[in-house]
Amino acid sequence: MPSPRTALRARWTVVPGPSGALEAAEGLTVLVEGNRIVDVTRAPDGVAARVVEAPRGILLPGFVNLHNHALNGPIFRGIVDDAGSSAPADSIVYGLLLPLGDLAGRLLSEDDIRAVYRLALLEIIRSGITSVLDMPRAVHHGLFVVAKEMGLRLFGAPYVFSTPTLGLDAKGKPVYGPGDEDKSLDAALRVADAYDEGPGGRVRVGLGPHATDTCSPRLLRRIREEARERETFVSVHVAQSRIEVESVRSRHGRSPVELLHDAGLLGPDVVAAHCVYAEKSDLDLLRDTGTTVANCPLTFARSGVTVPFDRFHKHGVRTGVGTDAYSFDFFAELRAAGLLAKTASGDPGAVDAPTLLRAATEVGADALSRPDLGRIASGRIADLIVVDLGGPHVQPVRDPIRNLVWNATPADVRLVMVDGRILVHEGKVAGWNEDAIAHRATLAVERLWAAAQREGIL
Repeated sequence: MPSPRTALRARWTVVPGPSGALEAAEGLTVLVEGNRIVDVTRAPDGVAARVVEAPRGILLPGFVNLHNHALNGPIFRGIVDDAGSSAPADSIVYGLLLPLGDLAGRLLSEDDIRAVYRLALLEIIRSGITSVLDMPRAVHHGLFVVAKEMGLRLFGAPYVFSTPTLGLDAKGKPVYGPGDEDKSLDAALRVADAYDEGPGGRVRVGLGPHATDTCSPRLLRRIREEARERETFVSVHVAQSRIEVESVRSRHGRSPVELLHDAGLLGPDVVAAHCVYAEKSDLDLLRDTGTTVANCPLTFARSGVTVPFDRFHKHGVRTGVGTDAYSFDFFAELRAAGLLAKTASGDPGAVDAPTLLRAATEVGADALSRPDLGRIASGRIADLIVVDLGGPHVQPVRDPIRNLVWNATPADVRLVMVDGRILVHEGKVAGWNEDAIAHRATLAVERLWAAAQREGIL
């Protein structure tokens, strides 16, 4: 028996124009059967079992978030903001983020972990994100369970380490502890064996070497072999701090990007997060190998560091956008990517709204080897969102794509559909008590904060 047909009718629909650039067309109806778009048409459809009307809305592919740490958002909320000199950008990963994440793995129960993940995924879904690349610890595999139950499309890359960091010494330098990289990789592969649904699945498991200073060349080469054998993706932090760059240069005489290149771990199936301190020659390697950079500007702006989107994009590097670890407001992240590029370059035209929107949809989908996502066209997967452009902060509308990127917020997201299933309708997450989710997660995080205070992490 065929699946019931759903007709989505918004005032504007974002589709590829004749030149390939995105445009907002009026008067289109998008027809969905099962998990696929079956037609994009101007003709009326009298067969649809459900019709969703959005007379003030814009229909577009769901956002693809290329770098995220769902557990960290609730845990770090309000801690890193306004931290000042007590948490400089170059040491915050080693002195706060990793130790607090390690403590969460030791202290929180599986139910606690899932509760925090539900809160994070609730925010993610409400922000119009339909696909997210997340890097959890292998022990935090509850993320995969929660993503399945909430309906989100997840690309999870469990952390792998050779030498995990234990914090900072008296001089503010990271202390690298002994690690068992074989055990770490085996743990990640067990997660993949348990949860990976294969190349076309809604839940995909890749591999997440933490960074170039915490993973040996041997481990990086093994990850390349495993990723190739499993036909999956790799996500890795690259040149995210001066500490990382200096450590890799001291040990290997290479930049972080060069180290990955030597290990064979650059390419179209690799997402390199941040690349804050990548040099021009590094950008050449990233471009020439087809590696994607995940630009997460708000994370670094909180610490006074500017990471302009256009530095990568104008160099020809495939560049997507991620929300990283503090807030999952994808609209704010897109705006930050554009505004910081304009500010850093002094050029108000450095990055425009269609470029940012394409980075958030098509580019992200292609980076994950999923060209069936990120586009509205017949035969594509029905990962779709509707954003209401009728509010006073987005009216009047002369250019709907500009208004969407520069003025809309998560509160304007009226519908979210993933794999043909409606997760958000009329701005409400279907089937979930949002207050109860927030309350349960808050209890877990407050207990973690208290323990972190006792151990001197906070």
